[in-house]
Amino acid sequence: MKFQCIRCRETWGQGDPDRDGYSHGLCAICLKDALIPLYRKRQVQEGNFDCFGRASGNCDQDFCKYRNICLT
Repeated sequence: MKFQCIRCRETWGQGDPDRDGYSHGLCAICLKDALIPLYRKRQVQEGNFDCFGRASGNCDQDFCKYRNICLT
């Protein structure tokens, strides 16, 4: 199935949108942006810095459960 982001209109996946249409949702980048406020709030609640999405490839918060998501 072919997918289209409802925010930025990026498309991905396989299929024929003329025949099957699109399935809509958020692409990985827009989903991450949409979840930033939630993840930052949870980081503070868990005793970490509210830094989700601010790292530029480096993170010293080894015990933060959002670290892997943030760095990808």
